[in-house]
Amino acid sequence: MNDSTRPARTAFDLSLQSIVQRYRAAPSPAVDGVSLDIGAGELVALLGPSGCGKTTLLRIIAGFVEQTSGRVVVGGRAIDDLPPNRREVGVVFQNYALFPHMSTLDNVAYGLACRGEPRARQLAKAREMLDLVRMGHLSDRLPRQLSGGQQQRVALARALAVDPRILLLDEPFAALDKGLRLDMQIEVKRIQRLAGITCIMVTHDQEEALSMADRVAVINQGRLEQFDVPNEIYDHPATLFVNQFVGTSNALIGRITRLDGEGRAQALVDGTLSCAVRLAAGQHQVGDSATICIRPEHLRLADDGEGLRGTIELSLPLGPQIVHEIRLASGADLKVVEARGEGARFRTPGSAVTLQLTAGAIVNAFAAPKTAEPAAA
Repeated sequence: MNDSTRPARTAFDLSLQSIVQRYRAAPSPAVDGVSLDIGAGELVALLGPSGCGKTTLLRIIAGFVEQTSGRVVVGGRAIDDLPPNRREVGVVFQNYALFPHMSTLDNVAYGLACRGEPRARQLAKAREMLDLVRMGHLSDRLPRQLSGGQQQRVALARALAVDPRILLLDEPFAALDKGLRLDMQIEVKRIQRLAGITCIMVTHDQEEALSMADRVAVINQGRLEQFDVPNEIYDHPATLFVNQFVGTSNALIGRITRLDGEGRAQALVDGTLSCAVRLAAGQHQVGDSATICIRPEHLRLADDGEGLRGTIELSLPLGPQIVHEIRLASGADLKVVEARGEGARFRTPGSAVTLQLTAGAIVNAFAAPKTAEPAAA
């Protein structure tokens, strides 16, 4: 088929347009005006703390909850009036929700049976999906005879068997231990790529979101804080919340000393360290106070020279890294992470150190919270 005869494709597989969800007894919306455009074949993570609205958003897409306002559009078509079984959406639940009395094969075929597909078609498609998730050899097992990781694969195969346009994953790895979780993250990403399906994953695990997703939507108190590729979320957070929630960051008080244009500036940090910073969106003026955020891996320890002066509180081994807890003269506490084998060493508590920025360090500056002015007498 040449390009002139191809059917027209919509720009996005899934569009959420100004979604709002209010509950009668709640003082504020569970979801507050969230808009997202998600391309075909993307894996997008909805990331945020418990109660931020990410699971509510997933349930709205699936049709389990009717939103207060806004639209859900799949493949260019609004699906708000459609029941869950007609939305071209597959769901993998956190607890997998497998039928305990059914074999693996029949669990996977269940959605096709509900659609009235011929039995031969049900079994052929179910076996195809089990082979995709590498579970074909266990098709006769009951769920109780499977491990947690195997049950998850069966749940994934069942969701894919009905050929959904969108696959929804609700905290899919929460019930797995750490070692199995990493294996399954790799496996789910492999299957998603092979199937070429658009996938939305809810998680509160930052590493999971940053390692698996093509883009990450960070949500806080029902609002979208930032929607971008993982590197931008980590290196260039749009808000102080994103900076503090994603990864670990040292937050220090600083002052803007020069504006360089294009979101760049110079700042004086903790009264002693002058450095280049990236300014978050907002109004910034020379002399303004700012919250200066530096990742632990963007600091290094020195025995002398210019930098922040501090005292070692504790040095801890953390696998291939050493984590140092440091108290500055100002009373602020910082963390510094050094890779073992690169000259890093354990430091004696109480020893004096100088903290300097590493080459290529990224330092982000956010407008300091404004304090309320006292009321006039």
